Order: sequence, then C-alpha cells, then structure tokens
Amino acid sequence: MKYFSKYIITVFTLSFLLISCSSGETTNNAPQTNEPVFSSITINSSESSVALGNSVSFSAVTNLGVDITDEVLFYVGGSSIFGNTYTFQQQGSFNVEATYEDITSNSIVVDVSAPLTSITLISNSQSYFLGEQVVFNVLGDNGENFTEQSIISIIGGSDLSSNIYLTSATGPVSFIASYEDFTTDIYEINVLPPPTKFNQNVLIEDYTGTWCGYCPRISYAIDLVNQQTSAAYVVAIHRGNSNPNSSSHDPYNFSAGELEDLINLQGYPTAMLNRNIEWNYPEPSNVDQVINLTSGQADVGLALSPSLNGTEMSIDVNVKFGGQFSDSYAKLVVYLLEDSLFYNQTNYTSYYGGSSVIPNFEHNHVLRWSLSSLLGDQIPSTEISADNIYQVNYTLAIPSNISVNENMTLVAFVTNSNNTALNVRVANFGETQTFEEL
Repeated sequence: MKYFSKYIITVFTLSFLLISCSSGETTNNAPQTNEPVFSSITINSSESSVALGNSVSFSAVTNLGVDITDEVLFYVGGSSIFGNTYTFQQQGSFNVEATYEDITSNSIVVDVSAPLTSITLISNSQSYFLGEQVVFNVLGDNGENFTEQSIISIIGGSDLSSNIYLTSATGPVSFIASYEDFTTDIYEINVLPPPTKFNQNVLIEDYTGTWCGYCPRISYAIDLVNQQTSAAYVVAIHRGNSNPNSSSHDPYNFSAGELEDLINLQGYPTAMLNRNIEWNYPEPSNVDQVINLTSGQADVGLALSPSLNGTEMSIDVNVKFGGQFSDSYAKLVVYLLEDSLFYNQTNYTSYYGGSSVIPNFEHNHVLRWSLSSLLGDQIPSTEISADNIYQVNYTLAIPSNISVNENMTLVAFVTNSNNTALNVRVANFGETQTFEEL
C-alpha cells in the first residue's frame, strides 16, 4: 500500500505541473500581443454653412481610419446633442466638437444664416465719369455676399466676366444680377463725360532780402527751374529793415508776419512750394522737387483779366472747379508783383560770380501789395461745385508807394482748408486769360 500511494502522488504532481505550464499564462518566453490603439478623433460636417432651420450631419473617424460616429458624443456650441444630426434654430457661428471616453476631437465651425429670400445688386456709387470702373456686389437679404456666385448682366447687352464694369460710353446703363433662382431688380448707373482738369502749376514763395547773403542761392535755383518749365510761378517776399542805415535794410520790405507765422519760418532764405512744402536744401541741387509738382492734373483752374486805368486797376478773377473737386472750403489769394527792381544784393555764395555784393541785382516777382487778405479771401461754399465758375472783381487804386509801370504783374492762387496752394496763375495787365483746361 505504501508503494501505491507514492505512485499516485507522483502522477498527480506531474499532471498538475503540466496543466499549470499550459494554462495560457504569460511567461518570459511566451508571445506578446501588439494590437494598435487609436489616440485621436477627427470630425467633419456635411455643411460648413447652412440656412436657419436646416440640419447638419456630423461624422467622426479615429486616427486609424475607423468610423466611430455612433460611439462619440457630439457638442454644438458647448451643449451635447442626441445622435449626429442637429437642426440649427439660431443664427451665428457655432463650434462643434466630439468626445469619446477621455479623448476630445478637433473643433469645426458651422455658420448659420437666415433663409435667403431675395438678392440686391449694388455699387459704391450710381454716378461715374467716363473711363472709371464700376465695382458691383450682390448681397442677400440674409446678410451674405453672393457676388462671386452670381451672374451680372447688362440690360440689352452681354454678361460681365466679373463684378467689374469699365464705363465706355456716356449716359445711363442698366444691369441685373441672378443667383440660383433669385434675380435682382434692375440697377441703373449714369456715366458722365470725363471731369474737367487743368494744367498743374506750382507756387514758389521765396522768403528773401537784399541784405541776406545766402539768398542768391534760391534766386539761382529759381533760374534753373525756369530753364526747365514755364509752370512755376514765384512770389518773392522781401523782409528787412526800412532804415537805410540798417545792416538788414531792404527797400522792398513787405509786412508778411502772418505768412511767416503760417509756415513757422525759421530763417532766411526759405522757399516754400505750394505754401506748405519746404524746398529742400541745397535748392539748386533739388530742382526736380519743384518740377515734379507740375506733373499731374489740377482740379481747379484760374483765368485772370487785369486792366489798368491811370492809377486804378481792375482785375477779374475766374476760378473754375473741376469735376472731381472734393473740398468744400477754398480761399482765393491775389497779389500784385513787380519785376526788374534793381538793387545791390549781399552775397555769401559762389553764385552770380561769387562777389560779396552783387551790384544792381535784378529782383523779380517782388510782392508789393495784397489785393485779397494776405492768407486769402474765402470762396462761398455755394460756389464750390463741379464745373462751377466763381467770378470776383478787384477794383482798387494802386498805393502811392508803388510806381505804376509795365513791370507789374498779378498772381492769383487757390488754397484749401490746409492752406495748400492747389493751383496758381500769373497775368500781365491788358491780358485776357482763358482756363488752361486739358
């Protein structure tokens, strides 16, 4: 019996060990499992923009490409929804996300607008000059812009290739636009003849003095300008002491403190272009700065007709505002100038021979009298409109300190609300000018 018992125990022990080793428990020599696990979710919507009251469906896919739409929880505007379809009842932009366990998806946006019931064709104006471009837009009553998806057509003509129309003939032109099943009302523009434009002249105001040794530098620069253009007009504003024994004596001194304050004059010489631009130093090397201001076209023109009867002068000044003149404020400045005034000029420069005094130097364009107020007479706002001509007459006796002679000229210019000279004109007595229209 003892031997039998030992045998049974041995067999039982071996059987237990065999069963234990084959039970499927992992050992160091057993194979490992490496099934992939997803780590992110991407959601999409059937529509990115939708009309109010319509539904949008959402879907969700793992980074492994597995569709888990039915297993995630969708959120619209921060609130969870049932299922993956949502009907929008409010306008606006809504963020949409989804979660699965502890994973949150990307965020997408759905824009919700009011239902479209009509479209309107518009442009930034209904009046254009010939040659200008018209830019159209097609707007829905739901606030959306349908320009790119619409067809814009000329009534009685062809469809436009884009939303831009180049005016090619004067008169009214009618348009209509369509988008899907919607059509706009007829939209009409009016094409006007090209706006009136004028030659662009430049005003040079030369703050100078016969005592000023560096002032010949600007005189020489003006000579260089006059060699290149006839569209530059000069007003030489002499400043100095009326006492002949003073070192700063100038027989042509003109009381122009108001002008000096206007430009915040820092010293002599100073030359201003169109009243608000300082001519860069050294002026003879910067002639192009002046010439460049004569390019382009002016929106205001002047025509002068001065006459002289003994010591009384009468000046008719006509100011015409071009078709695109946009300022509602303007002033007219009228000065009496005198040329060929000979007086010794102090000289510290190398110009005009370089002598310390230039004997009998010819002073031209010298400001002698202001017929208007020094900064100009305001033009009534009722006179400032497209293609209107403002007319004014100055009839005055010439002051006794000014010799009546053939060297007198008139200069007139128009300034805007910033005191910028917009255009300028000079005339001789007996001359009848017309506008320099282009």
